Formats: sequence, structure tokens, C-alpha cells
Amino acid sequence: MNRFWGFFKKEIIGLLRDPVLLVAVMVMPAVQLVVLSGAITLEAKNLRLAVDAGTGDVMMEKIYNHAIGSGWFVRAPDMDKDPVAAVQSGRADVAIVAPDGGLTRALVRGEGEIQILIDSMNILKAQSIEAYLQGVVVRAAKEAGYNLPASPIAFDLRILFNPQLNTKWFMVPSLIAVLVFISLLVLITISIAKEKETGTIETLISAPVSKYDIIIGKVVPYILVSFLIMLSILVIGLMVFGIPFVGSGLMFVLGFLVFCVPGAAIAVLLANFTRNQQQALLGIVIVAFMALMLSGALIPTENMPTMLQYISYINPLSHYSYMVRSIILKGPDWSYFAQHSLAMIAVGILIWVIAIKKFKTTL
Repeated sequence: MNRFWGFFKKEIIGLLRDPVLLVAVMVMPAVQLVVLSGAITLEAKNLRLAVDAGTGDVMMEKIYNHAIGSGWFVRAPDMDKDPVAAVQSGRADVAIVAPDGGLTRALVRGEGEIQILIDSMNILKAQSIEAYLQGVVVRAAKEAGYNLPASPIAFDLRILFNPQLNTKWFMVPSLIAVLVFISLLVLITISIAKEKETGTIETLISAPVSKYDIIIGKVVPYILVSFLIMLSILVIGLMVFGIPFVGSGLMFVLGFLVFCVPGAAIAVLLANFTRNQQQALLGIVIVAFMALMLSGALIPTENMPTMLQYISYINPLSHYSYMVRSIILKGPDWSYFAQHSLAMIAVGILIWVIAIKKFKTTL
């Protein structure tokens, strides 16, 4: 216990003496949460809309005004030019073309069909445009006295867990999981790599301590620091972005501790293959990027090929991001928690076995 306490004080004092690293690990996660939550959004906005309509086409004017007033669309430049050419040249994201003679006359004849040209270079934008325009056209038609669409089936639609469809409610919990993982990687990997680069790792190895003492002394202090980072960015998410916290606080803390099993193991394993801090940073970027892309934190894993979905099943960050999001927004039961926890622990034990075996105990 005395040896562990000595390691603990050494790591904390070393962190406090390095102001650059201290700011990077304690302040930057909060900054990243605020910036990324505002920058990364699944909503498509400011879509440039071009309309090709004849003079006096009241219905097309209503659709255009509703579209601009919705906040999703903005006026495309050079509206007086060919809308097809506007979409082709990239000046417009979508163009609406009225039928011959105008949409108003076509509706009178029962032939209300308009052509919508969508630039699908960005799939997210293209899908959003179609959904947005459907709502805009229906509202404009009802205002003009046309009941569209006519259907014998009525939908009682209820959106659960995120009724406003606020992207930040999706992004903030995901970023909490991602930033915790990056904090563990950076703190633990850089700490061990720094010992190697300065040569002090040889002093630790030659001292009367086992490799388990060294690993525990390197891991536990930074788990505590990562826990404080997690709490700080959670408070920012709740206070700044108004994210609700529906689930259990105990489950949230236990989920963090469970994730630290594979998270710390990955950091120690990565440190075994690095000799200095530059190599460690390069490895962190590679590992963090791959884990993030295959975690479902930003991109749904259901959209991935089957092989990548299998890889995501053994990705600890995948389980942790789903767990954090569910605890904050849904309040899941303990069986859900156990399912993801067992997966993380199983993967963590396997990585720990490899990491400990690779950890050098000789000079």
C-alpha cells in the first residue's frame, strides 16, 4: 500500500508540475465538448433553394415562402437563372420546378406534380431535403385549401427520449464517452512513454517493485483524473446544453469504472509499443480515431457493413457510448447495464493479459 501511495503522489505531482499537460487534460475536454456539440450536428440547415415558377403561380410562391420561413432553407443565388444549372454548378442544394403552366393551374386540373432536383453529393443533406420539403408542401397545400396527402390512415406519432429531436441531446452523451476514452489514452500512455523517454523507467524497473506495482501506480491516479474530467463535462452538458439526466447516478459512475478496465488496458498496451511521447501521440490518434469511427458514437453501427459491425461489438467504446447515452436519456434497467458491462469486462481482461505480458520487466 505504501508503494502504491508513493506512485500515486508521484503521478499527481508530476501532472501538477506540467501546466501544459494539466490544461490539455483538464480544460480542453470541456472546450471540445462545447465546440464539437455546436459544430457537429445531424441536422441539415441553410439549404440553398432555387425555384422555377411562372409569374403569378400563387401555389409555388406559398411553397417557397413556407420553405424559407421554416429556417431550413435559404435563397439560392442567381434565382433568375436555370435551376437545373444552379444545382449542377453547386450554387443550389435543391431546386423546385413547377409543371408547365404553373402549379396552381395544375392543381385545378388535378395534376399537381412538381419536380424536385436534389444535389445528393451529401447523403445527409439529400435525405433531410426530401423530408423537409414534404412537410413544407403539405403545409402550403393545406393553407391553400388542398388536403394533402389524402390517406385513410392517421398516425399518432410520439417521439420518445428526445421529443424536440435536438442533436445536442445525442451528441453530448456520446462526446462524454469519447472524451473519457481519450483522457485515459492520453494520460496513461503519455505518462509511461515519458518515463521511457527520460530514462526513469529503468530506475522504476530496477527498484524493488513488481511490474504490477508500476502498472497500478500509473493507471489508478489517471483514472481518478479522468473521473473528474467526466464529471466536469457532464455538468457542462447539463447546465449549458440543458441535457436531461434521467437514469441512475450510481449506474453512471459504475459504468465509468467498468469502462476503465478496457480503456486503461488499451492505454498500457499502446504504451508498450512506444518509446517516446511523439510515438505515443501518433498511436493515440490512430487508436482513438479507429475506436471512434467503429463505436456508433457519431455514426450508427447499423449502417456499417456486417464485418465492421462485428468489430464494433468488441469495441469497448461502442458499449460505453451506448451505455452513457441510455443512462442519461432513457434510464435503463440493470439488465441493460449488465449486458454492456460484461462485454467491456471480457474485452478488458483479454487486453490486460496481453498488456501485462508485453510489459517489460528487464532493462
